[in-house]
Amino acid sequence: MLEARPHNNLRLFNSLSQKIEPFVPISATGVGLYVCGVTPYDVGHLGHALTSVAFDLLRRWLEFNGHEVNHIQNITDIDDDMVRVSEERGLTIKELTDSNHQIYLDEMSALNILAPSAYPRVSETIPEIIAVVSNLVEKKSAYLRDGYVFFDSEKQQSLGELIGLTNTELLTFESDSMPAEPEELKRSPLDFLIWQPSSHPEASFDSPWGVGRPGWHIECSVMAQTHLGDRLDIHGGGKDLRYPHHASEIAQSEASTGKTPYVSYWMHNATMQLGGVKMSKSLGNLVKVSDLLQQDYSGNAVRLSLAQVHYRQDRDYDSAALASCEELVGIFRRATVVPQSGGDPLSSQPYRSRFQAAMDDDLDSPTAVNVLTELANAIIGGQVSAEAGRSSLIELAMVLGVDLEAD
Repeated sequence: MLEARPHNNLRLFNSLSQKIEPFVPISATGVGLYVCGVTPYDVGHLGHALTSVAFDLLRRWLEFNGHEVNHIQNITDIDDDMVRVSEERGLTIKELTDSNHQIYLDEMSALNILAPSAYPRVSETIPEIIAVVSNLVEKKSAYLRDGYVFFDSEKQQSLGELIGLTNTELLTFESDSMPAEPEELKRSPLDFLIWQPSSHPEASFDSPWGVGRPGWHIECSVMAQTHLGDRLDIHGGGKDLRYPHHASEIAQSEASTGKTPYVSYWMHNATMQLGGVKMSKSLGNLVKVSDLLQQDYSGNAVRLSLAQVHYRQDRDYDSAALASCEELVGIFRRATVVPQSGGDPLSSQPYRSRFQAAMDDDLDSPTAVNVLTELANAIIGGQVSAEAGRSSLIELAMVLGVDLEAD
């Protein structure tokens, strides 16, 4: 008997090539997915939920089609903001991390986000990070200055590839995700920090370069490598992370392991905005999932509102659209309790085929939602067998993370 093979018609937009490409896993044994997670110096917001929903859609679709997914999502518990806020609030970094991350977990559970295979923390990965930094120094891909270790950008001539810029053009590129670094110590402005001195009791570790802590970019490279190996099928996150964070990951990971490409498919979701301005903890212009739930919106409706816009399309928070999604969930639920009517058991198949085609087309969830809306109305109107239609509607809605059988 032939072994069942995963469905393989999926096509994904690769940020590196700027093209939609057929998805071909590195190995037949499973898909390695790494998603940049939260830095829990404060509670999250709808922008974080957008990232979680986008990659939960991807994971659900992969698993629906027969792939086993090893999904890793990190917790950045050692960085500048964690040190600063923990000191401001008189908390330990662990207390700050545990409190805010639990709020995040509760919110994601309300949105029916599948738990990742692991949530590695930077603080738990320090020996592995030191080993990789040492390797880069030994290979002369990194250099030491006054207790700081920098990656030598001369070793990577295409740092701007994820955003379509040359290294020269990067010199004038501005990003709101650019970390503060001692520019005066660098050989080149494009060099980036991979180790720095630190005296904070929870964020200082012995190393060959003195007591210190990792730079931001090296943390994700090593956590990904530790849990998924030297090469990843898919690496995801918000589009604001393309440079410098993900570009730096590529440079240091490939220099460290000697294996290319570091990632087969780079996927980036768009931004959540409020009044045309990107939501961010630093600006405080936030809509929180917990607040929406307290306003009696269901997790299903919040989830559906995020899936109604394509993951690569920027969007503004829209309370009217969210209310419409609540009504749509009601229509879906009503369709699941239509009395049995007999009819053609295959009458829902065209809807399933159209749903499959939409999701295979770079996770076109807006079209998939429209297909389910048509199916629900067809069940209610008697054009589709209630038995077959109900089963398909419940199953495919769950692919979108909408649980029609939940209380």
